[in-house]
Amino acid sequence: MAVQPKDLILLMMCRPDRAIAIAYWHLTRRRLRARYRLAQAITDLPFAYQRWVRDSGMADLQQLAVEGAPSSSARSETGHGTRPLYVHLHIGPGTPEADVRRAITSVLHQGFPEWRLLVTAHDNMAPPLPNDHRIRFLEGPDETTADGLANALKTINAESGGGDATQAYLVPLATDCILPRYALAAYAAHMPSGAGHDMPILYGDQDEFGDQGFGANPWLKPQWDAQMFLSQDYVTAACALPVAASAARMAEANRRPESPFELVLRMTGEDDIPAHHVPRITARTPSDHWRRPSPNRIAALARWLASESGTRVTAGPHGTASIQWRLPEPPPKISIIVPTRDQVELLRTCVGGLLERTNYPDFEIIIADNGSVEPETLRYLRTVADDERVRVVNWPHAFNYSAINNYAAGFAKGRFLCLLNNDIEIIAPDWLCELVRHGTRPGVGATGARLLYPDRSIQHAGVVIGMGNAAGHAHRGLPEGEPGYFAQALIARGASAVTGACLVVRKAHFEAVGGLDEEGLAVAYNDVDLCLKLERAGLRNVYVPSAVLIHHESKSRGLDFAPEHLARYMRELAVFQERWGSPDYQDPWHHPGLDRSSEVYKVKL
Repeated sequence: MAVQPKDLILLMMCRPDRAIAIAYWHLTRRRLRARYRLAQAITDLPFAYQRWVRDSGMADLQQLAVEGAPSSSARSETGHGTRPLYVHLHIGPGTPEADVRRAITSVLHQGFPEWRLLVTAHDNMAPPLPNDHRIRFLEGPDETTADGLANALKTINAESGGGDATQAYLVPLATDCILPRYALAAYAAHMPSGAGHDMPILYGDQDEFGDQGFGANPWLKPQWDAQMFLSQDYVTAACALPVAASAARMAEANRRPESPFELVLRMTGEDDIPAHHVPRITARTPSDHWRRPSPNRIAALARWLASESGTRVTAGPHGTASIQWRLPEPPPKISIIVPTRDQVELLRTCVGGLLERTNYPDFEIIIADNGSVEPETLRYLRTVADDERVRVVNWPHAFNYSAINNYAAGFAKGRFLCLLNNDIEIIAPDWLCELVRHGTRPGVGATGARLLYPDRSIQHAGVVIGMGNAAGHAHRGLPEGEPGYFAQALIARGASAVTGACLVVRKAHFEAVGGLDEEGLAVAYNDVDLCLKLERAGLRNVYVPSAVLIHHESKSRGLDFAPEHLARYMRELAVFQERWGSPDYQDPWHHPGLDRSSEVYKVKL
């Protein structure tokens, strides 16, 4: 949010101590600190979030005016703009009349006035509607929301003769939600060119009803992620549907979608219709609306996955869904690579967990010994190698995590590799099965686990590129079982990268992108670099929270910021930043409005 003179005045009125401190830093030429502190202070001012929403909305209206689309100051003679924008409201049985009035009022108060509101109701029982030519009640046998949605889409198609409908969008509005003032302006400003069945689904961010009717607790969402949509409906509470494609789906006699969620699922999954994120607040919901259980959604997923023999769908925490994908038969062989040097207690715990507590039916362990010298370690390596599932290979050179793993991968007999640190502790037998279930899905690159510190707080729940101008671990330090930012720590979803402390990847993919970088990234960022290379090759990386392990982080090799490692770390950081542009990188799974300096998601306006 750009700093304006009124922001400075408000800062001096509300927090004169911070204003004086910022002025001091500026006058003493510590201007970088002054700018950072000023930005933080402005964000913390009263109503900063509301002003951010308003400023974004005004920018959209100005864009529409420049482009010649109708705005609040210029209405079209036809009653709608070059892109017709409809809103559908279905009134179910027992809906409080106050909720209906509030929802309709939010449409009437839109900053973008070129809309049509189509209202349907169970048994045609609707309260009196405002006298506005843009509001219309549609009669019909509309028992459910899906019935009403089908009726509205059919009406638009019929009355437009198929013309306007090829460019039109329809916004489903639940009766307990509202449209913030600039919601329709946001959709109108972000509509792409084109028409017909090539029009994408649009979805926005959302917040909740706060004090005095203001918005609170904003959910700033990632870009489209098909895997995440299966785990969590982060779209349909705040979306605009292309009328032509939606109407075609809702007109199906035998397989008509039974909810907006199922409609979007079919359109994106079967019709290859894209979904585009609109980075604006386009819906306001009741508190905790996002985490409501939805048996209908679980049923829709079960129908969708009916052809996936052996795949199970169950309700997850906080209104999410858990999908256990079928494990191939026979399961592919996995080569688990464990680099090590002495630290026998760590190694014994790790390998013992693999051999005794991992229930995956077909794996081998390749221990890559990087010059162990302690007698107890050497005895253990000789003993454990007696197990036919274990092989010890030697790498008697300077520590180079990338080179060690690449070398060990050359001995792998499995179709998949599992890179595993020797300071990993196995706590659940199904961890490898869960990673492989996702890893064998079409188009998947690397899969990564939910890693916990020994105190059971999160160490890894996916990697975000750009955090700290490099890469950071999402939700680090979050207590186990806590949902994190809108349950992101607990759902299977895409990620730009996952940590190499526990990473499963198809061996052919690993080799195709050149493995780990031995020259530029010997120790740090090589796992993130690998994932980004997989992504560049057209594959997607997946965070799998159902695979849970303990990570005694860096106990074996030490911390990157230790004095003896700092120079090497800074060189590798520079290589990573130059190669991937991480200081300016916008991670698709991390909204621009979130604070890039924090691994715990915080809104930064």
